[in-house]
Amino acid sequence: MPSPREVIYVDTNVVLEAQRTGCLLDILERFDVRTVEMVRIEIQTGDQRREGYVTVDMEEFSAKTTINRVTDVQLLQAASRAPSLPALDPGERDLLALVASENPRSLLLTTADKAAVKTACQLGLGDRLISLEEIAGQCGKNPALKKHYSKAWLGQVRAEFLFDTL
Repeated sequence: MPSPREVIYVDTNVVLEAQRTGCLLDILERFDVRTVEMVRIEIQTGDQRREGYVTVDMEEFSAKTTINRVTDVQLLQAASRAPSLPALDPGERDLLALVASENPRSLLLTTADKAAVKTACQLGLGDRLISLEEIAGQCGKNPALKKHYSKAWLGQVRAEFLFDTL
């Protein structure tokens, strides 16, 4: 019997960067990828005529990803623990509210937004954050990622939170 795949939760920016750099399908095969309905919506949003616009095959993404709905109770509970939650983009807000309601030892969360990292730390999820660079590496990939998807960037932002400079 195959071992269960490790669960990771991803936000919109991570999905788009993974697609841009060609490692999204590898991640979808290697991990049990989960997200929220708002992230699915955000992935399809934007000006498709804009230079650099990233298109994700939503049929394949949806087939290989667990997409969760977030309840008002989850949002309220998370907001009571993390004052910065309501200021986040809707996808990040919903994703963090969902993850905060899950067993934190059973997941990894990847995001590349300073405000989302701060909120994740407020929710007690800081130790479960992982960079896209690390996730791609576990798939045997070494894509040319933008700086804020790196392990070093994530470590720096977590340190800023711990030292109360974020």
